[in-house]
Amino acid sequence: MVQPDRRLVPIVSLDVVGYSRLVERNERQTLRLVQRVYDRLIARTIGEAGGKVFKTMGDGLLAEFNSVVAAVQWTAQLQREIYERKIHAPGGEMFQVRAGIVLADVLVAGNDLYGSGINLAVRVQGHSPPGGMCITKWMYQYLDGTTELPFTDMGPTELKNISKTVRIYTWHPAGIARPQPTDTAPPPPPSNRPSVVVLPFDNLSGEADQSYFADAVVEEITATLSRVKDFFVIARNSAFTYKGRAGVDIRQIGRDLGVRYVVEGSVRRVGERVRITAQLVETETGSHIWSNRIDGAVADLFDLQDRMAAEVASAIQPSIRRAEIDRARKKRPDTLAAYDLVMRAFPHLWAHSPEDNAEAIALLERALQLDPDYALAAGLAAWAHGQQVVYNWTTDFASERRAAQRLIETATRSIGDDPTALTALGSAMMMLGQDVPQATALADRALHLDPNHAWAWMRRGWGQVYLSHPEEGLAAFERSMRLSPMDPFAFNVHIGVGLAHFAAGRPQQAITWAQRAMSERPGITWPHRDLAVYHAHHGDLAAARDSLERFQRHHPGVSIASIGDGLRFMYPSLLARYLQGLSLAGLK
Repeated sequence: MVQPDRRLVPIVSLDVVGYSRLVERNERQTLRLVQRVYDRLIARTIGEAGGKVFKTMGDGLLAEFNSVVAAVQWTAQLQREIYERKIHAPGGEMFQVRAGIVLADVLVAGNDLYGSGINLAVRVQGHSPPGGMCITKWMYQYLDGTTELPFTDMGPTELKNISKTVRIYTWHPAGIARPQPTDTAPPPPPSNRPSVVVLPFDNLSGEADQSYFADAVVEEITATLSRVKDFFVIARNSAFTYKGRAGVDIRQIGRDLGVRYVVEGSVRRVGERVRITAQLVETETGSHIWSNRIDGAVADLFDLQDRMAAEVASAIQPSIRRAEIDRARKKRPDTLAAYDLVMRAFPHLWAHSPEDNAEAIALLERALQLDPDYALAAGLAAWAHGQQVVYNWTTDFASERRAAQRLIETATRSIGDDPTALTALGSAMMMLGQDVPQATALADRALHLDPNHAWAWMRRGWGQVYLSHPEEGLAAFERSMRLSPMDPFAFNVHIGVGLAHFAAGRPQQAITWAQRAMSERPGITWPHRDLAVYHAHHGDLAAARDSLERFQRHHPGVSIASIGDGLRFMYPSLLARYLQGLSLAGLK
């Protein structure tokens, strides 16, 4: 059996306007008219233009072309012919056709084409003016300079059964009035967030028809980054004013657009292979912060777009955060805003030591004094208080829980759709032993807003383990590691993987992951508690006692009761096994 192959082709969808109404008036006349238009204006000309009809319906057809320009020019000529001939349909009204054109990745099976791109062509055609044509933004950008047709930008448009809005452009032989924008000035970037722009990628393929793909990559990256609420993303229209302007200084772009960071890149096609590169640049100094490349096959172009968008978003988030932390550290203490104080707190939160955690709490409290409704600061501060309890960095659990509860209430009031704040709030709720399903749902909500949020995937992993779903937890941890392997908080993912293996009855693998986490962060001591449990259940009581002793050196006075109180969020059987391990290691 021959398997269908794939190819990237312009698809033209044509549809007779008011066909059902015309058939109802006079079926025979309507069918004759449609056949006559098809024979004289379509079948006689489409082949010469490099097109081929692959599907006909009573009221329309689908055709493929070997050239974007040819598809648009042929469709425009068809619509001019119909318009100028003033063909009358039954009932006296003018005979008109709608046309939609898209560039689609299609499956080829025999003489037919399949795939979501066919559906997109039909949906785009539905927004065409009667007697005109409608094309997508990629088509419009590709046509730049190759046609004199005056297309009208209709803006982002919702299409039936299409998940994302599509920017469409229309044309008609008689012209179309351009819709007046309600607000021509782009909103300024919020002052408490860094801003970034994704510039048009360079087409290094030497083939003009690859330019559309470079633009599509930029579109996907921009859309993906827009879900990240940690920074402000400049609209694509502003970014594309720099298309084709070689030699523009990055620092000048930063001043023009008011952005701190720029994403730039290139697309190169060699034969059947495609290489996409991207890099993040700080506009103030012109220094490179991050870069990467992805290679793939031409047949997987759209998968490559998605992969590059996810890769860039997940890498840029921690990269920008590190740069913002450095920026905040360089500021004088008397000039620090609430945002700067939160940036200064992050490294202390990641350090996982009692001293650093106390410093993080102090910085976040200062941020909340400056901005009492700062949801991210409140969520992070509540999480820090939760860490005081879980890692036995305090003996006064009650006061830490009261402080955290106050902060949770503050964050909940103003959290909005900030994925990082939602993740921090979920982390705090988990550590305080509150509603773990609700806390996990907050992580899921964050992932709905930003599917590439590595910390939210990590928090989802912890939640699934606490809820007795260790294999689901492992899947979430693996996603987090894949998205952000260089994240400074990655060691905590490895600790979570260890607990997931323990929950699944694999203490040896739990030991391996806990030891790996401690080797990555030599200063942390509380994971010795985990190791004592894992070694005990693995049957190595000597190693268990040694790990417990190391833990107690830094946490004197702990007991099985106090640890059980701090870990109340674990499901009962997991907590019982955990405390049993500590008992076997010698803790009373």
